[in-house]
Amino acid sequence: MNRIRAARQALGWTQNELAQKAGVSTRTIHAVEKGRSCRQATKRHILNALGVPWEMRDDYFGPLLRAVRHHDEREQHTA
Repeated sequence: MNRIRAARQALGWTQNELAQKAGVSTRTIHAVEKGRSCRQATKRHILNALGVPWEMRDDYFGPLLRAVRHHDEREQHTA
């Protein structure tokens, strides 16, 4: 189970209640609970509403993964 959903349910809140307390849309809460990504500010609002310290964000949202672009070496040799 998603940690955000588990924390929300432990507080006895609906998705709508968490959305109101976090200042985000219910649709955002639904998406986050489905594992979709969101902005850092949104994560902060949700964690604050749940009473979860920011330092535990990776436990609730997973580590931030950044896309890495690799330069194609063949392009360097074809000039």
